[in-house]
Amino acid sequence: MVNNLESTIWDARDIINNSNKLSNPQYYLPIVSEIQHMIFLYNARFHEGIKRKRVPFAEIERYMNLDSIIIDGCSTTGNIEITRILKFREKDVSNVIDIVCIDQQRTIEQRDIVTKYIEMRGYKYEFLPNNVYGFGLSLNGEELIIPNLYGIYSYIKADLLNLKLYIMIDTEGNLLIKKSGLEHTLYFYNFGLFSLFYKFFRYKDRDIKDLEEYENRYRDKIKEIISKGFNERDLNNLRKVFNEIDIDKITRNLDRYIEKHPDSVYENLYNIIERVY
Repeated sequence: MVNNLESTIWDARDIINNSNKLSNPQYYLPIVSEIQHMIFLYNARFHEGIKRKRVPFAEIERYMNLDSIIIDGCSTTGNIEITRILKFREKDVSNVIDIVCIDQQRTIEQRDIVTKYIEMRGYKYEFLPNNVYGFGLSLNGEELIIPNLYGIYSYIKADLLNLKLYIMIDTEGNLLIKKSGLEHTLYFYNFGLFSLFYKFFRYKDRDIKDLEEYENRYRDKIKEIISKGFNERDLNNLRKVFNEIDIDKITRNLDRYIEKHPDSVYENLYNIIERVY
């Protein structure tokens, strides 16, 4: 087993060392698949080399106006994207900002705009190693961190006076290693709506609290996000993320939410779910 691991790591060393500089990640799919297989066999632990914390969205906006630096074809995701649309300044969000771009050219352009903005404001920043997120493996007594992302991407740490902000810029088509298999990074034109869908998929206590806060304070704006819907490209990408079993799970969780929140604005999500499968 160790010999197999050593052989795989040796054969893939250039890919591992340059995982954030691969312009054609699909070309490397066979070797990345082999890396994923080794990670599964050795039950490698997931490594995250940053310090996450939650801060009011206003604290981020105080130092960095996301609306002014996010370019067309790139988007923030998750709570940051929803909060940015709603202008929910009091909402606690992560100090890790995930940005996904539709192609590599925009990823590079978005990276340059972010760094120039930080420089213009006089803040310090640095590019973080490609294995900030990865899997820890022990090989001949040495601890290795194998990056979990392959393609064109950047990890930036910005020291914004009293706030450390981590900006992750990813590209559609990049390969993401999970213990359970491989996934591709996908871009959604309506990342706000996708982020709401994902909350109903995960549906933990924090997600439920977020959903309640959003509609209680910004009902009309949430309705606008849902009314905008998904275009056909987004729907196709949604089918890549969620299979029919996943969509059934989302529907059941939506049922549970609506049962406890009659006349909820999220009831309009049923119309979109009908278009998925």
